[in-house]
Amino acid sequence: MAEQKMKEKDPIINMPDELAEIYEKYFDAVFKYVYREIPHKEMAEDITQDVFYVALKKSNDFLKHSEPKLWLLRTAWFKMRELHRKMKRWATEPLDEGSPELGVEEGCYEEVELELTALAILDEKEWKLIKRYYFGGCPISVLAKEEGITDNNMRVRLYRMKKKLKDGMK
Repeated sequence: MAEQKMKEKDPIINMPDELAEIYEKYFDAVFKYVYREIPHKEMAEDITQDVFYVALKKSNDFLKHSEPKLWLLRTAWFKMRELHRKMKRWATEPLDEGSPELGVEEGCYEEVELELTALAILDEKEWKLIKRYYFGGCPISVLAKEEGITDNNMRVRLYRMKKKLKDGMK
């Protein structure tokens, strides 16, 4: 009797087959999306796991959604935003001056320099779009849907941002 009640309360035990298929189909896409924004494998894995756990907990609503991939990516975005807020609070703690973790890693210098240069020319939202499309391989259709514009309009925006970045680096 107690075992039956536990099965009813635990969403993992009662996972619908449809959700398992969606997990198999979209796990890599969600992980890549998160990893592009948070280039720490363990954190990206944790956030991806959280996204699918939320989908499991809200499976009744999730399975009725017309665009499950979009729902998962949007949930991932909210989870990343939540992490950034937590990290801001953690960043207010003072660090030791002599801490060896403060140095820039070998090989990351070029990435940091590119990031700083790009942010001096573009605003943060534009730079994220450029990174997601050119470095992350995110399709124009996904970017356009998230921005609420047509695919053609997104192409024009990306072209103009790229030109602005190129002209600013001369």
